[in-house]
Amino acid sequence: MPSSLTWLDHDAAAHARSTTLLALLDQPETRDELGIGSIRDALSDQLFPGTSVIQTRLRYMLLLPRLFIGLEASKVRSKDFAERARAEELKLNDRLRGQDGAFGGQSGHKLKRLASSVYWAGMRSWGILARSGSQQDYFSAIAQIRHERSSALARDDGMEDLEPTAQTWHASLEKTVAPEALEEGSLLLNAEEARFIREQWKIHHPQTLLVWLAQDEGRLKECADARFPWLHPQIATAPQPLRELVEHARQFSRLAHGAALVYNLALAEASGNDERRQKYSQDLQAWMDGVPASGLGDWNVERFWEQVERAGRPIPTRTRRFVNAWLGLVTAGHADSAPARALVREREGDLKKGLSRFKGENLDRWGGASGLGVLDYRWGITRRHLADLLHGLEAA
Repeated sequence: MPSSLTWLDHDAAAHARSTTLLALLDQPETRDELGIGSIRDALSDQLFPGTSVIQTRLRYMLLLPRLFIGLEASKVRSKDFAERARAEELKLNDRLRGQDGAFGGQSGHKLKRLASSVYWAGMRSWGILARSGSQQDYFSAIAQIRHERSSALARDDGMEDLEPTAQTWHASLEKTVAPEALEEGSLLLNAEEARFIREQWKIHHPQTLLVWLAQDEGRLKECADARFPWLHPQIATAPQPLRELVEHARQFSRLAHGAALVYNLALAEASGNDERRQKYSQDLQAWMDGVPASGLGDWNVERFWEQVERAGRPIPTRTRRFVNAWLGLVTAGHADSAPARALVREREGDLKKGLSRFKGENLDRWGGASGLGVLDYRWGITRRHLADLLHGLEAA
């Protein structure tokens, strides 16, 4: 059965989160069974702002604006703008087909989620998109944008100022990204485009791991072999605030993975599946064996919550209580215990109510592995973006 939501908020940030959620619902290993997604996202936004797990290649951040700039300057009627934009984006997909990470490679013109909807919030976050509001808001405002741009402003000296008054995209984009870029059929950045994106990161998100990694080509090269951001060979040389942020991310990732193992173990026991019960019991024991060396016992959780709050996303009180209670059980040596099972069972029940998998009629909905993906805070796509950036910089 396809995933769906009963409503979509018209706020741009909420719309972006909803789009991401719909994509993740189809990936069982990344499902947020225990309701810790708000914490994950708060840390991800501080580490790698503007990124999303459903992005693919970095050059879309420039190709899409170039496409819209051309359409804004065209004679396409405002009422037809959204439909024409979709048609042009599908043509772009056709030209990019065969490129690694291209949208619509399999679905073609039946594609439902266009790249522009995936990259919209990121383009704004990086200062590439100058307007507020959702993509639909933008489509609805095209007539107004064109009117404002065509209206000459009277200056005090009686001369006319023909500068546009309704800026939608970064002023340097038309010079940085040639119109021919849409015809090339390539997702590889050139040197000028790579430098532009790196400068946008530096301007809009200067104190982030994204920028720290991007400012040195040696660091960029070493991203490829780092499975997680905390495993980057040079992370110990990062500024202290970044090291602390990465350490909090590492500890929470480990803590969350342990909770997921208990959740799946409890489901295996409830379903009477001895094979799965044995597997998760062994996995949980291995996880527990690594706790002493992980430093979880010395983790300053109060500083962690302070760090999470810096993203400006409120964390529900019940979520905090769950995390704190689970950490308490772990540090007390009770990760594999009846209280631990009760904690995850109650947490899932509180979130899902009648749809809890622990209810007998819902047990068969458990596929055997839920929410077991280790949190990497969008490092997978960020690492891909950084590789694209490095390729562009090296093309100079």
